[in-house]
Amino acid sequence: MIVAACPVFLISGMLTLLSSHSHAHLLNMTELHLDASNQSEATLRVKIDLGQSLMNPDVYWSAATADAGAQAQLIAPAVDQLIRSIKIAVDSEPISARLQSWQLDAVSIDAIRNPITPQMAELVFALDPNISPEGTELEVRIDGDLEIPWPALLRVDSYAAPLPVSRLLTSSERSSRPIALNGNPSASDSTTLAGLALAFQNWVPGLSWVAVGFQHIIPRGLDHIVFVLGLYFLSTRLSTLLYQVSCFTVAHSLALALATLGIVAVPASVVEPLIAASIIFVAVDNLHSSVLVRWRLLVVTLFGLLHGLGFAAVLSELILPSENFYSALLFFNLGVEAGQLTVLLLAFAAVGWLRNWSQYTNRVSRPATVTIAGVGTYWLIKRVTLI
Repeated sequence: MIVAACPVFLISGMLTLLSSHSHAHLLNMTELHLDASNQSEATLRVKIDLGQSLMNPDVYWSAATADAGAQAQLIAPAVDQLIRSIKIAVDSEPISARLQSWQLDAVSIDAIRNPITPQMAELVFALDPNISPEGTELEVRIDGDLEIPWPALLRVDSYAAPLPVSRLLTSSERSSRPIALNGNPSASDSTTLAGLALAFQNWVPGLSWVAVGFQHIIPRGLDHIVFVLGLYFLSTRLSTLLYQVSCFTVAHSLALALATLGIVAVPASVVEPLIAASIIFVAVDNLHSSVLVRWRLLVVTLFGLLHGLGFAAVLSELILPSENFYSALLFFNLGVEAGQLTVLLLAFAAVGWLRNWSQYTNRVSRPATVTIAGVGTYWLIKRVTLI
């Protein structure tokens, strides 16, 4: 009885288990860039995920879509908090800051609410008085009452130092410690943690899109999860699964690229019911087949094209950045593949150890397949009636 119920728990578990959100850490880390390379003007540039910290996501979205005057009013409380809490001192003398300019990036309200798709605001502060050539040591400290996306990566450029200095501030280590402005290497070399954060920073845009692609499978792509499980339960042979997944992957990657580039366009009202129908087809075929035939690979490939169009709909909502369009598309697709692989690994962990059991087909595979067919039928009816 326990074994027979296992497939049902597998399907329901897959649909609910992976619905929890993972929390980003370095993906939306705060960046502070103090530029004192110009002796006549020093600035502090703060890049921060305001919608996940000092502002409510809805308020941030309102600000990002408003005109400059309304933006200034909406971000004023967050700006005031930053000015009060980020303390800059040169030779123990405080330096004041005033907002000079700002830029609010936001693709959608959902993206703002999601910590793995950081929507970073950039605030530029003019420092007064300017950091004079006579200054020898600089310290940046964040007060304990300011909570921002940690860690905070601080970079300092000085007119007298040949290289920038980087420090990593955390919720427990909020001071940069004295930083030499005279280019003394012994006082200004970067910490190991800051160096690692700088190296990671170059990968952040790509990793963000990997995370978006992964999340479109787990937890948001329940129909894609169920379809992949339908491929899994055809037979116990690993080669059968690999052939199907390979055809599916190539097809949906191709369709995703064509749709994202605007070469192919199919409305969601057509794609979504067909995706549900693909789940039913795979499940019903599993009940009548035990081996992989060539025409099934062709059908799986066609279904892969459909699912690729479904993935493209997500990207159309998020809007790929124009400056690194192709790399973002690639990383999104890698995230989708990672999500599908995770689904298969979880399926192996749940019932893979039973694949050599003589009752595997009757007690595991068929009940799971019937469940998959039922889920697909429900989605098909629901999506058709909504058209």
